[in-house]
Amino acid sequence: MRSTDPDLLKEYALRIWHYKQGEVVSLMVHLGDRLGLYRAMAGGEEMTPDELAERTGLSERWVREWLLGQAAAGLIDRTPENRFSLSAEGAQVMVDEDAMAFAAGAFIGGFHPGRIDDMVNAFRTGIGITYHRMGESVARQVDRMNRVGVGPFLLERVLPSVDGLMGKLEAGCRVAEVGSGGGIALRTLAERFPACTVDGYEPSGIACSRARRRIRHLPNATIHEAGGEDLAGEGRYDLALALDCMHDAPFPDRIAAAVRRSLKDDGVWLIKDTYCYETFEDNLRNPMLAMQYGYSLSGCLLSAASQEGAAGLGTLGFHPAEAERIVRNAGFTSFRMFRLEDDPIHNYYEVRP
Repeated sequence: MRSTDPDLLKEYALRIWHYKQGEVVSLMVHLGDRLGLYRAMAGGEEMTPDELAERTGLSERWVREWLLGQAAAGLIDRTPENRFSLSAEGAQVMVDEDAMAFAAGAFIGGFHPGRIDDMVNAFRTGIGITYHRMGESVARQVDRMNRVGVGPFLLERVLPSVDGLMGKLEAGCRVAEVGSGGGIALRTLAERFPACTVDGYEPSGIACSRARRRIRHLPNATIHEAGGEDLAGEGRYDLALALDCMHDAPFPDRIAAAVRRSLKDDGVWLIKDTYCYETFEDNLRNPMLAMQYGYSLSGCLLSAASQEGAAGLGTLGFHPAEAERIVRNAGFTSFRMFRLEDDPIHNYYEVRP
């Protein structure tokens, strides 16, 4: 048996238990979000466990234990008199769903055993599952985390970054979005640009149902239960959007070919995807890299490998070199990548015929 260094053993054990602590704290964040505890503390005032329990209608003993755990995790503040408060920064991250920093919606309380079984099966067979099969809870989580980025931020920061695009939308044009999810961007665009016709393409029936509810009052918006490779018509669209979905697609090359076919010669394809690099060594600059690989195995790669022969890109697979290769192979000649200072986790690509 190999000998071990006691100090290295202690360091390794501490590292692995830090990850376990993160799993447990994640569950506590989910409970704080789900039970309205963070919302009740959003005003910033100091309160006792009794006061928070009364405000939320919950058991004081359980609220007290949650508060102490959150203080131990450094997520809320505690005074020596056992009064607790949520900072203004904490309120943005945990409560304000209109803030780019909002994160609480990403914490869903761990994975359902059936989802873990799907991951185990994917390891054994190489075939994942679709987002539709991941269920309503995942669709709801994606909606909550996308709300700002494909809503106000899309209008105020992303679209104006593409030369001439706002004028085209104001005048009225035809827009296609692939991977529309729950229809947040569809509603955003259709409401802001009533002269435009906006078509969404989304393969998940669950997500489509959410989208239909969102856009039911908008005559200029339609959701199609179909993949991006099923875009209708030749030279039909002035603008195509793919917002954080190309790395999830089993066949991103087919989507690119369909967009090229359906886009007008003076049209533009705007892609948003994960900020990442081609090599692992470069990606090590990202302090959340291990989490991104975990997200890939539990969601993005599951979807990206959900069909035989799929590309299987996963969360970090649509890096700039791969993005350019895919769009140029589809017949596009103009490719521009850009970053936005207030969105540190995405790359943006302006692609033209």
